[in-house]
Amino acid sequence: MLHITADVTQVREEFGLDARKSLLFSAIRLDSYPYVAPLIARTGTEHLLLVRQQEQGNALSAGVPKDRMRFYAPWVTIDPRIIADTPAAESLTHLVGELADGGPVTLAADVVYAHQLALSGSVELVVSDQEPTPVTAYEVDPADVLATFAGWRETGVRTASRLIADVPHLSGLTEEFTSRKDSRFAELKKLAAERSLDAVLLAATPNFTEATGRARPDGAVALWLSGPERLVVLLPEGSDALPGASAGEFPSVGAAVRALAPGARTGVEEEWISVGLARELTREGAELVPVTTALAHWRDIRDHEDLAFQVVAARASVFAIEEALAWAEEGLDAGRSFSELDINAVYLDKIAEFRTAHAIPFGIEPYFTNLHSSNRMLFPGPPVDHPVDHETTCVQLDAGVRIVFDGVDVATSDMARSLPRTEAAKEAYRFFFDVVREGIIGQIRPGAVCEDVHEGTLRYLAPHLERMVAIGMLGTDADFNTEYRKRNVGHLMGKQESFANELRPGYKHVLQIGSYGAAEIPWRYGNVAIGTEDLWYIGRDRTYVLSRR
Repeated sequence: MLHITADVTQVREEFGLDARKSLLFSAIRLDSYPYVAPLIARTGTEHLLLVRQQEQGNALSAGVPKDRMRFYAPWVTIDPRIIADTPAAESLTHLVGELADGGPVTLAADVVYAHQLALSGSVELVVSDQEPTPVTAYEVDPADVLATFAGWRETGVRTASRLIADVPHLSGLTEEFTSRKDSRFAELKKLAAERSLDAVLLAATPNFTEATGRARPDGAVALWLSGPERLVVLLPEGSDALPGASAGEFPSVGAAVRALAPGARTGVEEEWISVGLARELTREGAELVPVTTALAHWRDIRDHEDLAFQVVAARASVFAIEEALAWAEEGLDAGRSFSELDINAVYLDKIAEFRTAHAIPFGIEPYFTNLHSSNRMLFPGPPVDHPVDHETTCVQLDAGVRIVFDGVDVATSDMARSLPRTEAAKEAYRFFFDVVREGIIGQIRPGAVCEDVHEGTLRYLAPHLERMVAIGMLGTDADFNTEYRKRNVGHLMGKQESFANELRPGYKHVLQIGSYGAAEIPWRYGNVAIGTEDLWYIGRDRTYVLSRR
């Protein structure tokens, strides 16, 4: 029998891998990192680590032996040589089917519920239960939550207004800052009504903090009750109590939901909760409705309400990233050598410098960091102790920061710059700035459809592909348009990078005044990995590039 577990302690002890530190997408997907985390598959003869192929370079860099890994979800690349010697199953479902070879599959209680949903019907599943954890319920007044965010936003508006007062290309943007408009509960009510939900269980950190205005204690969940429009936090036994009176004690989360919810239909984050919690809820009579994407959209469409924080995040990012790469370029030009970790240290110092220099009265912390030299790998990934010297062909720094109040993320950023060292890479990099700012952001206006922006980007690129081939930045061994349609050229942005609303085929979200996001062209070919990415905002009169110095 094939047994699958997601136990992070076992992954660390058996394979030496800390997914949250070593894998890029586990850091980016704040509301769904259990969904992209590696799994351990135990067969009768071996233990294998199941890894999404986009993390192949990171897992190998962390020292995981290649023969002990199996990859799934093929990574999209315009250079097929990068993955030519590494097969990847079409999906986790296909990979598990191959490993099970017709036999049953046991899912440990810690495996994310989305995997159970995907595997159901394709293999015989045996799903494990979790030990129930007693919880105490505390009522949270939505009015108090709104007041908390309003106070933070007043500080954000003052800070961002001061920060961009002398930035000509952002002139007029301060008029769109707000501290009082807040639609979080109105939109949550709408989400629940559209899906006929009696309750929404908010366990993923970005959703918990958005609903409660509080940092999320380990194991805590929030429960939005649709009928009475109540908000309740369920704290595990042993947690510090919340202010106010208890709304009851229960032997488990499932029992609390049964007792408090006015009906059975319960929205759950299938890419966050475990199969153990899902079984606990269903045993107590809950009818589970997956809402991970719906909740991500709930956050995305309200990003303009936190515009002031988004602006601070964008300005901090562009300063820190460009200054770190300028330091690296100066060092290389002077004949010095250093490591990726040295560049990262400068980047972190520059974040702190930005906060101090501009007297920012709230936290600015790293969100994720993709920093690697092309001669180490073309896969995206966090920095390691690898030399950057005269042999380095390019350094890519694609990173974001979090704006934090009292442990609550109120905004994030995501942008990229590169340090090309070959003439071909320098020419391509200059061109990609045109693609991002003219070819992508030039299309972004009220009424634009996400998938149409992607198609327009391919049209913008088409006349230039021959030149990319001529300078060795593209080959003819892959159908460029076919491959690039498999990935996005940007996404909405807010409390994290959006995986619900992307600029890619099949995504039909219509952009409006107030939409905030990133436009990007990642280009990995031959011996060069280039990242070019800017943050944009659709204003009432024009679209702003927030991450342009």
